[in-house]
Amino acid sequence: MSTRHPSPGPEQAESNRLLSVNDLRTDIRTDQGTIRAVDGVSFEVGRGETVCLVGESGSGKSVTCRSLTGILPEPPADVVGGSVEFDGQSLLEADDEQLRRIRGDRIAHVFQSPQSALDPVYTIGDQLVEAITIHNTASAARERAINLLRRVGIPRADSRIDDYPHEFSGGMCQRAAIAIALASDPELLIADEPTTAVDVTVQARLIELLRGLTDDGTSVLLITHDLRVAAALADRLLVMYGGTIVERGPLEELFDRPAHPYTQALFESYTGCSSRGDRTARRDVPTAGCRFRAECRHAVDTCVGGEQPPSYAVGDRETHGVSCVHYGPDRDPTPVLADAAAARPVSTEGDDD
Repeated sequence: MSTRHPSPGPEQAESNRLLSVNDLRTDIRTDQGTIRAVDGVSFEVGRGETVCLVGESGSGKSVTCRSLTGILPEPPADVVGGSVEFDGQSLLEADDEQLRRIRGDRIAHVFQSPQSALDPVYTIGDQLVEAITIHNTASAARERAINLLRRVGIPRADSRIDDYPHEFSGGMCQRAAIAIALASDPELLIADEPTTAVDVTVQARLIELLRGLTDDGTSVLLITHDLRVAAALADRLLVMYGGTIVERGPLEELFDRPAHPYTQALFESYTGCSSRGDRTARRDVPTAGCRFRAECRHAVDTCVGGEQPPSYAVGDRETHGVSCVHYGPDRDPTPVLADAAAARPVSTEGDDD
């Protein structure tokens, strides 16, 4: 069972805040024109908190996270608006050297394709030691590297440390990438599908590792398609569709009462072992009004045109917000909420493996 951290109250929210993202907008230029891949995304991550971004492939989760610290290729990508503050410092206004220092010391990334993050001409140990010697003496770096590999579940770490990336399986490369990310003891770990390329035993070990990080005060921004992983780790969920956040709130509230029709559809499709198969987000997502309206069984005329609906509170739960016109003033969300019970995905109680 996941040990969660209570959401901060209004008075302590500002002092507890580590990452603040406001109205983030990112464009990607393609041969077919410019796509608004991230459109007005806002959220916060508190100290020692795990926030999970969930949604279909193509919904904007990875682009959002890569926009935060300037690691999107420019061109074709371009952050065109919004603000990103890390511990009070603007990341979008930081120069390249400042961003390199922050990424090397205070924020770490784990990417969905770990092989692309590992240099094929250097051993796993060389790459770990390089990351560690920034913060440790050379004599202690190798021993710490071995301990990090053991921590992420690499068998025979004292000998495998001298292997090259091509000698590791995909799952072992993923674990090695996590070890490298943890070498600097970051304040914020941004992890893109860190458990997808491993078997269930290793997945359970990585879940315990990530949970232990937040217990030690590290913040985690996690991208996952696996609702069981979200149930085991998340303090709060952000549900993305069409480059926007359509629903947000504490894990238990969203799992108990998914309020947005897209969240309900996403949860309904989850069988307990997989998500929506290989289905990616629709390419013809509307660019105005509700992005999900073309697939929504509750769509009405007011879903069309204008901006994405603002975030409305779900009932009296101020911490649970949904971007849907049915929750606006003088509207009755009862028909939408009637679908919530059938959409509950997996339990947030019990064993995680």
